Amino acid sequence: MVKEYGYEYDAARNTALWNATAGRTTTDTLWDALCLRSGRDTLKAIAREYAPTLVLMPALACDSMVQPFLQYGHTVRYYRLTAKYAVDLDHLRTLIPQTDMPVLFLYMDYFGNTAIDDGVLNNLRTDCPQLRFIEDRTHDLLCDNRRSFLPDYRMASLRKWANIPDGGLLWAYRTLKNITFGNDTSFSEKRLQAQTMRHEFLQNGDIQLKTAFRQIFSTVSDIIDEDTIPSRMSAYAYEIAQATDWESIKQQRIENARVLTDILHDNPHVRLIQPEADRSALYVPFIIAKRDETQVQLSPIGIFNTIIWPLSDEQKAVCPIAKQTEEHMLAAPCDQRYTTADMQVIGREINEAVHRICAEEEL
Repeated sequence: MVKEYGYEYDAARNTALWNATAGRTTTDTLWDALCLRSGRDTLKAIAREYAPTLVLMPALACDSMVQPFLQYGHTVRYYRLTAKYAVDLDHLRTLIPQTDMPVLFLYMDYFGNTAIDDGVLNNLRTDCPQLRFIEDRTHDLLCDNRRSFLPDYRMASLRKWANIPDGGLLWAYRTLKNITFGNDTSFSEKRLQAQTMRHEFLQNGDIQLKTAFRQIFSTVSDIIDEDTIPSRMSAYAYEIAQATDWESIKQQRIENARVLTDILHDNPHVRLIQPEADRSALYVPFIIAKRDETQVQLSPIGIFNTIIWPLSDEQKAVCPIAKQTEEHMLAAPCDQRYTTADMQVIGREINEAVHRICAEEEL
């Protein structure tokens, strides 16, 4: 048996379900949301609703958030974030043009930090009727929604929260004009293949399997990127999602996050991005001076923290907080694969690695 923390989910293929659903997608909804292949597909479904226009997006945005809009001919401009990952409203307002054309405005609560208040959103809707509001709930999907403001669209990546091979959710509160979706299942099939290979690796330690599944995980998203048509969620993933006890997952994640947060909280070299575990519980993200050096020490002992996505020079120039986050953030796993005892291990090893590196700096 191999013990690893973090990285992609492993999964044992449900053979009976696979045989019943292979090659099919779903037209059903989950929590009143359209079920699509990925978060990227939900953004494609929004992007194609509009003739080429301006999209206002936080500078701390991964390529998979940007590309769906570029694929449909939109222009993306980035707004700054404050030190607490809130929208820099003064900067945002300088980017909103006076126009009769719709302008798309995407915002998200990074790791549960409130990006923008209801009152401000309501004021923007009144002052800038050209805005179309897109809320990304990926970072706090299972946590209580503290907003009363209803955006035009709400979306999230579901597969980041459970071991399903594909899945994105779209709530469209503005009626979609285009409701034609693709039925690709190759993305789901390739990811499930990699998940089952990782599951086997964790049982037997076969390094060749590890090399193979890492290659698939690193390239499988090309299937989505090369497909301009948003596709539906696979029937296989949908049936698993329907049968999942999401409340138990939420509670396990919050408890794990609390334990890990408590362990890291007193380390003077670690700055927690979200000290309140119940606000997100996707990961436990933190800022450290020597991010790369720390992860190099943790990887050989099987702790794989998520490293923030690479940003363009434009994004980093616009927003110092985005630049700092890209260079110094690690996000520790706290998901339902692990117990609070596992969190003790992860927290102890992170603290020890950080202290070793800081001690070396002082020599």
